[in-house]
Formats: sequence, structure tokens, C-alpha cells
Amino acid sequence: MSMKREVKLFDAITGIRDDLIEQAQDAMPKTNRIKRQKWSAIAACVILVVGIGGIMLWQNILPFGGSDGNAGSSGNGHEKGSTVFMSYAGPVFPLTLLEKDSQVTAERNITYDFSLANEDSLRVWGAEVQDNYILTNHSKEARKVNILYSFASSFSELQNEQPTITVDGKTVQPTLYPGGYSGEFTGIYGENNPDGSENYKHLDSWEGYKNLLADGSYQENAFSPYPELDQRVIVYEFSDYKAPLEEYQAATEAISFTIDPTKTTILEYGFEGMSWDEKGYREYSYFIPDGITMHAKTHLLIVLGDDIGDYSLQGYKSGSTEPGNELDTVSSTVTRYEGVLSDIVNRLIDDYFSQYDGGIGLPKEISKELYFGATGKFLYEHGTFARKPANRYQDGRLMDIISEVNVLKQIFYLEVPVIIPADGQITVNANLHKRPSFDFACTDSKNVGVQGYDMVTQLGSSLYFKSVTAEVTNTKNIEIIRQNFGFDPSAGITKVTLDPAIEHYYLEIKAVEQ
Repeated sequence: MSMKREVKLFDAITGIRDDLIEQAQDAMPKTNRIKRQKWSAIAACVILVVGIGGIMLWQNILPFGGSDGNAGSSGNGHEKGSTVFMSYAGPVFPLTLLEKDSQVTAERNITYDFSLANEDSLRVWGAEVQDNYILTNHSKEARKVNILYSFASSFSELQNEQPTITVDGKTVQPTLYPGGYSGEFTGIYGENNPDGSENYKHLDSWEGYKNLLADGSYQENAFSPYPELDQRVIVYEFSDYKAPLEEYQAATEAISFTIDPTKTTILEYGFEGMSWDEKGYREYSYFIPDGITMHAKTHLLIVLGDDIGDYSLQGYKSGSTEPGNELDTVSSTVTRYEGVLSDIVNRLIDDYFSQYDGGIGLPKEISKELYFGATGKFLYEHGTFARKPANRYQDGRLMDIISEVNVLKQIFYLEVPVIIPADGQITVNANLHKRPSFDFACTDSKNVGVQGYDMVTQLGSSLYFKSVTAEVTNTKNIEIIRQNFGFDPSAGITKVTLDPAIEHYYLEIKAVEQ
């Protein structure tokens, strides 16, 4: 049975709505983060509960009220136009050119197809979008231009959300450029987050994307060279773990040492606990891998600058590294070697995707070079090498960075070189599945079940649009709740002409239950 048929059968049997599934995905990034603080026996028990009954615990802790940073409002208001949804999927962007060309103009027609995107009889969730263009060359010479098609997504969702591009009816293979995390880290949790790291704040409206793209720097950064990560480093790698796991399932080992923070920077991979002080004391700890639980199997300390010098190793009965919890029958082999940071990061990207995110490696849509480049940029924009690193990355969490590069939202650009004949035209079509914006279930929002679809006419584009039209098809399974397109399927109005001077159009629908 194919994967598509399995999904269809599962949906038909369970009747689980996609908004509930999307809710869990959007509420917090799918990382393997374990908070950096001294572990207690209680904390270790919580981890075990998550492993056994993760779904129930996950449902209890998700910030359904919108506190995860996706929420722009309660989701109830729409007096000034479109609804501000708790989970915002981003608009459909217009085609543009890498470099502006005044001799080229565009005509655009966008179609939203609501033909039961999930191929079942339960509900419509998401739309198939055809974003079609006619590009006209008004000069007497052929124009060679690079077209760009942008879309909001994440690396982890590319397989489902990357558009297919055709030029004059032929499918092309565009070059993919990630723009980097489109949100920011803000809002200290405080009492609810003892490690003090920031919350994610994803863009929650089309205006957020307008501000992001206003000065052109975001797009420019997407096409800038990747950092080389050519720093020489010293690596301490752990292997040959030994511990009485039959008696102490959460047996832990810690390495401790003292550095001069002005001369030494530490990156780490695979450690679940950390303690430090301003004088330079550092302690990193990890659960001994048992081959069953999701504890990291690879543990590296990566040293930039002066070496760490002498260090101590100590075993513990559980994740707590407090006095009295020592366990002397825990041990490992520590191998010290030197190398180049780029080689280490490339290896760890492979390690992460072989252990986590399904364990099947990088998706075929993503090259190793591309993901490495995005990780390097993240290190310099938000991580250890940033002028002002986010608090959550100040202790060099490479596993978290590799993981969050995968799941955090950004704008991607698809680049295709084309030639437009003299006084001629070409057609460019982008076909994509567009998931909706929505309000979380189990809230008091009046918009639970409403799906929002935004498009923008000019944002991020250097093209002059002579005309813009829009269509909706297969509308028998939906009810239009709010819009500014002007559709009226009951009156046969399913295609409308839009004003290119209006920056933003919105369509909000509900599925008609079958």
C-alpha cells in the first residue's frame, strides 16, 4: 500500500482533523531540546513520562491560548479586515526577478482549488494553488533574466510545501535558497522557563512579512555566501560507554573543567545538562545511551581558542549531578583530536538526521551543502558567533541549532534562469499545496474551524503587473466566511479581477462536513 493510501485510510478511520495535527506542529518547534539546568530525579521522571505517554502530556502542555509566539491575538477579531489567526501560514507571494528589468511585465492568475485536499470525505484542509504568470518582453532583444518564486515554509515541510515550477509547460529544477529564520527570539518565560531562554516569535500576519521584506536585506541575505566555518578546533569525543543500566536506567556521566571565557569558546553536541559560573567553571552531562530511549548517542565538546586543560569525569545514578548521587561504575573513553569546524558540523548534521527526524537522513529536496550553509548562517545570525546571540544558544548547543534550522519558519526562494524572446512571452506556473492559517482547537475562539488564505500582489516583487485575476474551484465542499476578493460561488462568480494596487487579499473558509 502506498504512503498516500495509508494516510487516506488512517484519516478515514480516525477522523482526526488536520487542524489538531497542525496545532501540535505549530505550537512549538520539534526539537529534542532538554532544558539546561541541573537535573533532579523529578525531571528525569518527567522525561520517562513523555517517552511513555507523550501524546497525553503534549496535549496538556501545549499553549492553546496562543502563548507560543504564533498568536497575534485571540483570533476572534476581524473588524478591520482579515482575521489575525493564532497559527499563521504566510501569504502566497508574487513572482519576482533577481534583478529588476523594466522591459519585462507580468500578468498573474491565481487559483485556489478546494477539491478535498486530503482525499477523504471528512473535510477540506488546505488548498491546491496554481499561481500562473505570463511574462512579456517589450524590447527588441531577447532578455535573459532569473525569475524568483518565494514561499513561506521550513526545511522540515519542504517535501509537502515546495512549489513545482513549470516554464512554457515544462517542469524545471530551480535552485533553492533559504532566507533564514523569519521570526525572532523574544519574551523571557521567566518563572515558567528556569533557563531563561527566549520564546519563538513567528510572524503572525502579512504585515509581519511586509516589514521583514521592506528594505530588501532579507532577500539579499538569502543569496549571500555561506560562512566557511574554517576555524581550527579541538574536539573531545566520548565513546565506549559503560554503566549498570539494569539498575540505574538514567545513569549519567559529567565532565567538568575551568576555562578563561575570554580565551575559550565551547560548542557542544549531545549533552543534556550544563552548569557553569562566571569564573569559568563548566560542567556538561549526558545520559548513558541505552539503545532504547531517545538519549543522544553522540557526545562531542568542541573547543575554539585555548584548550580546556585538565578535566574530571564523574558518573551519577541519575541526571542529577548533586553530591551524594555519584556512581563510580559509570565510565567512557574520551578521545581528543583536532580538526576544522566545517568538517565537524557536516558530520554532526549527518548524525542528527540519522538519529532523529525519522532517522532517514536529509530529504531528497535538500542538499547537504544547502543545509550546512543554512546552519552556518544560523550560527552567525543567532548562535555562538552572532554579535548578540540568542540566550538559548549562548552555551553552544549545536544539536539544538541543527534541529531548529530544520523546523523554524522562513522564506525560501526558487531561482530559475529563463530567456524571454524579443517582443515575446513565456508562461511560468507555480503549483503548490497551501496549508491554511487557523485558530487552535480547544480555545474559546469563534474562528475555530475557519481556514485563512492570504495572497499579496506586490510584496517582495520588482515586476510591474499589468493585470491580476483570481479563481476558486471545487467550492461545493466549502463555505466562504470572509474575503475581499469578491467571489460569490452561489451566483456563479468564481473568477474575479483584482486591483494590483491593493497589497493584500484574503479568503477565509469553512469546510462543509460530509
